[in-house]
Amino acid sequence: MKYTFQDSTALPLQRDFIQDLNDFIGTAKKVIPLENSAIELSEDESEEVSSLELRIAELDKFSKDVQAYVDDISRGAKDKEILECRNAIMDACIASSTRGLKNLSQKLDIIRNDSESGLYKIEKEILASLNPLFRSGIYGTTNRYHVSMREGVLRGTMTAAFAGMEYTSELTYAHDTLTIREAYGDLFLPAWTKAGLLHKENKVKMIDVSEYLVTSVKYDGIGYIDAVFETRKKDQQFRVSCNDGICQINFGETDITADETLVKSVKLESIEDLMDELRKYVEMFIRSQTLTQVMLDGRDAVRNNEVFDCLKLIAQQYGEIVRESFERGYVKNEITIKVESSDGTRTEKYITKQEAFDRLAEIGSEGLELATILGLD
Repeated sequence: MKYTFQDSTALPLQRDFIQDLNDFIGTAKKVIPLENSAIELSEDESEEVSSLELRIAELDKFSKDVQAYVDDISRGAKDKEILECRNAIMDACIASSTRGLKNLSQKLDIIRNDSESGLYKIEKEILASLNPLFRSGIYGTTNRYHVSMREGVLRGTMTAAFAGMEYTSELTYAHDTLTIREAYGDLFLPAWTKAGLLHKENKVKMIDVSEYLVTSVKYDGIGYIDAVFETRKKDQQFRVSCNDGICQINFGETDITADETLVKSVKLESIEDLMDELRKYVEMFIRSQTLTQVMLDGRDAVRNNEVFDCLKLIAQQYGEIVRESFERGYVKNEITIKVESSDGTRTEKYITKQEAFDRLAEIGSEGLELATILGLD
């Protein structure tokens, strides 16, 4: 597919921007009400907690004041009857206040637990609603990957950053386990071995590592990649790190690339090709991607009710394309792109400025603010 503005100028990113804009608006309509409900729940909890904490403080003070007063007026008393009365009052006061403080503390715990449970549920809904947008609709990010074997299954995390916002997704892959042969093909590595009938001498032996499992991959999304491979029994391992076209190979305790003899037996182009295939694999063979965290300026944006601020950052990004679409379009107040299929078929996709504005306006003041940022007002 080729995506252009209406005047045939290529879009800055080759994506279906009309679909992305529709997805953004749909996400905002789901997420903003959820965040508002979380804010309301937090405010209600704060009000109830403050009220209970005040009652606890007042009861505790009252109990202490009563005990201090009784202790003061009975000071020096020697009569048995007065002392018995004093002790009875003190015991009754302590018992009553202890019971009251316990009940109030239990109510406080219930409110906090209920609020935490409610907030957790809302946060999960927010992350689930954001997931499609963050999976593919954030432009210009560099994704960093860390893939490893967890409980015998290949899993990973992807982290990306944009304008002070950082987000993390959990990944599963097309293969539960992945061998070098499945990722690339046959591969052999040299190692020193003792050989000879009478006199044992060090000789180079080529070892077939094609069935080694990929157990760890770290990829910065640009060029650097580090991968670890192990036998199924985990009794042998080798590691490859590549950056700027330079690779280091460690087979067990041996640094192959530092051994002038061993390195001559390595087809370095095969190692580079293997690592290229791994880069492609961690990026393209994702089975599922689940958003787990969104950070804004180092804070948990979902927990701190700052998701709307994240949407505003994305709206700024989208707004640049909206304004360029107006400038390069032939129909006033329409956001239009042209789509050219691989077979040469050309179609147009558009959304009117009014339609996009009206959908955002349904959200309320936050939607109107997003419309302004997008250049739709």
